[in-house]
Amino acid sequence: MAATSATVLATLPNFALQYNLNTHPGSQNPANLLVSGAHWFTEGGIPFFDLDTTAAKIGTIPCKKDASAPAPADASKGQGGKGNGAVPWLKLSAKDGATGNLQEVYRLNTAGGAAPATCAGMPATFEIQYAAE
Repeated sequence: MAATSATVLATLPNFALQYNLNTHPGSQNPANLLVSGAHWFTEGGIPFFDLDTTAAKIGTIPCKKDASAPAPADASKGQGGKGNGAVPWLKLSAKDGATGNLQEVYRLNTAGGAAPATCAGMPATFEIQYAAE
């Protein structure tokens, strides 16, 4: 349905964020929803997207940031509406090493993901979940 309706597609980031999406690349998450890919930052701080799953081999793409814009003020703040806000929208382009003819990644219609104002009282490592189109 999302592929044929822009309205449905736009509601998915906030809807998806209401689930615990903690997952490992290529696996199913605790909500038993199929994951279409995963992304993380390499040790060198490079955004890396892996869109190879058991269902489809689309490719992998290490990226560099080309442009960003703040998320709209009315974007979902995070899980249960209690997060720190939505992460910025981004345009990323491929660095050397991309596979599957992947060239660009756009992070749009973000929900959640903004870091807290301070890390005081937080564990040494922590995750902040977000979803995006």
